[in-house]
Amino acid sequence: MKAKQITSIAAVALMAASMGAPAVSAEESTTDYGGITLTLMNSKPEIQSELEKVTSEWGAEHNVTFDVYKTDAPQDTLAQKYASGDAPVISICDPGNVTEMGEEKFLDLSNEKWVADGGDTMGTKVNGVLYGFPVCVEAAGMVYNKTAIEDILGREFVADDYATPEKFEELLKELRDGGMENPIILNQEIWSLGGHLLGNLYVFQDGTADGSYKFVKDTQEGVPVKDNAMFQNLITDLDMFIEYNINKKDPLAADYDMNAAYLAEGDAAFWVNGSWVWPDMQEYVDDSTDFGIMPIPKTDESMQNKINAFASKDIAIDKEMATEEQQKAALEFLDWLVYSEEGQDAMVNRFGLVVAFTNNPNAPVNPINKNLKTYIDSGNTVDNAPYSGPTDGNAVMGPHMQAYVVGQENADDLAKDIEDYWSTRNPK
Repeated sequence: MKAKQITSIAAVALMAASMGAPAVSAEESTTDYGGITLTLMNSKPEIQSELEKVTSEWGAEHNVTFDVYKTDAPQDTLAQKYASGDAPVISICDPGNVTEMGEEKFLDLSNEKWVADGGDTMGTKVNGVLYGFPVCVEAAGMVYNKTAIEDILGREFVADDYATPEKFEELLKELRDGGMENPIILNQEIWSLGGHLLGNLYVFQDGTADGSYKFVKDTQEGVPVKDNAMFQNLITDLDMFIEYNINKKDPLAADYDMNAAYLAEGDAAFWVNGSWVWPDMQEYVDDSTDFGIMPIPKTDESMQNKINAFASKDIAIDKEMATEEQQKAALEFLDWLVYSEEGQDAMVNRFGLVVAFTNNPNAPVNPINKNLKTYIDSGNTVDNAPYSGPTDGNAVMGPHMQAYVVGQENADDLAKDIEDYWSTRNPK
């Protein structure tokens, strides 16, 4: 998934607990839904294959047929589906989609059992009403190949030692001198550049919603973006990423699958991306290779070594077109994901997620999520919920970030782009 809402530090820390409602066997719930069909829009394509299998298995037990289709543009797909009268019964979508559409289109989930086990603190609400079932906790930053780094350095790599732009650039130079010419992998997609990378500007003002809102308010009131410390930090980091980018010869032709292979096979050391990349990398990974995730470098000492962790995807259920029986089946499927042993296993071991629910006893299975869990357990995450920008942020600002990456815009241009954007919009 790739595009995303930040959770509270306290809420994320709760995931370390494995207490809560006990898991139940699938046999305890055998409702026969008479052959109904549930359409499911999936905007987390890396779990598509397993999602199809899991829904098929649950559907066979309950006489339900699932029609699962994927999209990388949930806002556009939802708009098109609702306009055509073909809305999905279940949507795996972005928190911003829930914020924008919840009151009008989605079912109120506030009274569901799982609300007490992580749903209330991590799901997406609109005016105090819960419309989003939190699918997973993810983090944006830099995924790294620890083994490849250590093979060149000849010493242990400790991510916390490279928390500042200066220290991180020294590391990049050392890797280049050691034979890895371009240790950075930079994506070209607008969701990556305009969403996650630019999103650091808002998240790391001070790591809170108040800081994000204040930055926007100051911008709207004429405070120059180019003078903002985090904007300057982001430009410093971005310039480093561009200089050491393995795709620097043609940055906008970067191929996502090739980027996954570059990191997995040790051709580069750092992929500016997020914890969701493991399914994309897995086929290229040698079992002897270790990986992790770390924040982008910061100049603000209070924000250093803190990672941007968030509930990145929600499940919403349609209330406008779905029948009562379809809604009932969808709700039972969510209960199964949270409370059955099979559902809990699917969320962690089959989908490869860090889950939002405190009762799930399964530990993360891949090295990136294991590393993310250490940030969560130690409280080294940031929270700017309930701040949420407009849903057109990626589409509008992504091309400007692309223009910066290829040298068609400079820092002053990008600052003005941000000022122009907020001159006609407000955050949620």
